[in-house]
Amino acid sequence: MTLTDGRELEAKRVGADPDFDLAIIKVEAENLTSMSFADSRDLQIGDFVLAISFPMVLGQSVTSGIISGLHRSNVGIEQFENFIQTDAALYPGSSGGALVNLQGDLVGIITAFIGASNSNPGMGFAIPVNMARIIADQIVEFGEIQRGSIGITTDDPKPSVLRDMKLSAPQTGAVITKVEPGSTGARAGLKPGDVVIRLGNRTVLGSVFLRNRMALLRVGEEAELEVLRDGKPMTVRATVAARDPRTRSK
Repeated sequence: MTLTDGRELEAKRVGADPDFDLAIIKVEAENLTSMSFADSRDLQIGDFVLAISFPMVLGQSVTSGIISGLHRSNVGIEQFENFIQTDAALYPGSSGGALVNLQGDLVGIITAFIGASNSNPGMGFAIPVNMARIIADQIVEFGEIQRGSIGITTDDPKPSVLRDMKLSAPQTGAVITKVEPGSTGARAGLKPGDVVIRLGNRTVLGSVFLRNRMALLRVGEEAELEVLRDGKPMTVRATVAARDPRTRSK
């Protein structure tokens, strides 16, 4: 890898998570400055950001824009998607660059842009820094991601279900459609029809949101879920179990 001061360093790959399109590399060097991290939960639509990257082998480039959207999913880029959307101009080679706020704190890792044309800059997407740090910590500790499961399948609730349970945006929840027999979710008492409205201290914003958050939990960690069953709230705790290594993350 080449630094902006001209130094060329040999980088060693520590590990990667292809489902989130993130990797950790290690370099041996002096006089490096670490970047401070923002809390990506504090981001709001309209916040100004800078995209710093090395597009098209031209050297470091900086573009500016705003946060255009949060919690973007169903983009079709990665296995797990919870992107920051920005209108800061991105180009081929921008992936892996830094999305920073006006204080210079890292808010996201640039991962892709789509829809660009001669007259349209397209839409840029970045992985929130909080999500990236959770993944990075696991890679550094284990050299890989130990992704687990509690054995449930979910979907977004139908509007009629939301009305019956008096739920509205952003607390849309995720309805459990299937519980694997013998899974930790089954042993914890989860049932099809339960609506998960909270995971830990995070409000569940839909099925994709829950799936992404569950993917960040470590094997052996306890997942605390607040669910509605027949309109009544209850708390369920299930231990995250190791996935079958032959099964790709779902």
